[in-house]
Amino acid sequence: MFLVDFFVFLEVALLMFSCVNCFGGGSFDREKWRRDRCEWIGTIHLEIYLVLDTKYAAIHQENISQCRPYLETLVNNVEAYFWPFNCPDLIITLVGVKVLTSEEEKQFKKYKKFKNDTTEKLDPAFTLSMFNLWVINDTRFKDADVVYLLTSEEIRDYTVAYKLEMKAASYSLGPCHNRRTALSVDDGKTFSGVPAMVQQIARMLGINWDDSRSTDEPCRVTDGYIMSKNGEPTELANFSSCSYDIWTFNYFAPYTNKACFNRTAEAMVTENDELPANFFSGSDYCQVLSKRQNTTTCESPTGPENGAVDTPCHMRCCFENTNVTVNSPDGTRCDNETVCLQGTCVKERKRNITMLEINQA
Repeated sequence: MFLVDFFVFLEVALLMFSCVNCFGGGSFDREKWRRDRCEWIGTIHLEIYLVLDTKYAAIHQENISQCRPYLETLVNNVEAYFWPFNCPDLIITLVGVKVLTSEEEKQFKKYKKFKNDTTEKLDPAFTLSMFNLWVINDTRFKDADVVYLLTSEEIRDYTVAYKLEMKAASYSLGPCHNRRTALSVDDGKTFSGVPAMVQQIARMLGINWDDSRSTDEPCRVTDGYIMSKNGEPTELANFSSCSYDIWTFNYFAPYTNKACFNRTAEAMVTENDELPANFFSGSDYCQVLSKRQNTTTCESPTGPENGAVDTPCHMRCCFENTNVTVNSPDGTRCDNETVCLQGTCVKERKRNITMLEINQA
């Protein structure tokens, strides 16, 4: 393993050295070289199979007709956080859904109770390990790059190696090592689990945690980028420079982990490219967010002196004599080229997402 890593590093170093010489001589077109390289690298087509546990599936039973659109939108929303990545870029395709039975999930779920906790929490590390074994032995998942367990149960653990509290779990570069599984929480209604899914997919693509504790180094936990937490929303909706650096090293360099993902998949028929803003169109988003029956979206005040919301990425929810400002649903349009992600306008990049099959056997 160390020998392989050495030759990978050597190959990258030689490439960088040769390119520096070319650039310095002035006879090499840097942009053309990069364009050609990007064209050769292509796109990562990551095919994801969602597995729903019984409690999570029960949430969707309340409105079964919206289950498939919700899950498709969930996958679209996760992919949107990877829009800035290129060489390669990323397309996440939903290829199937499996609803677990109680007997099936008993084979891999384990719970633990922490000191001062009154209830048991799902043990992420043990559950993921057993879930991975279960997936390996089930042929229905053989064509998926990632098999992802969604639950509504609270997850919690703490591992010193992560330097983070774990509220989700996945394997680093898992698809390259027959550990192509992950798990996290979603409420099944508001896409609350998107940040956790983004973190786990990034982890499986080889992106590291931003866990630096040194004030002299970049990518600190306190910087608030996507990989600064595990299973929770972060302050920022974008990745750190360290995340982009490791992406470039893993995929732009000659050694590109090509065999780990289905990168030769043919174009698929488009189901939709909807984001939560499309999904909630016609609904009162504030009512969706709140359990209070009398919560509504306020009429925006006309002047900033009245606390007007000054960006399309925020909105005001009112209940009784109180109001609170919340992020608009991801996908809310800022202008013709940008949409909201986690309360910030970002450049939009359309993608084709489809579901090939739904298996609820």
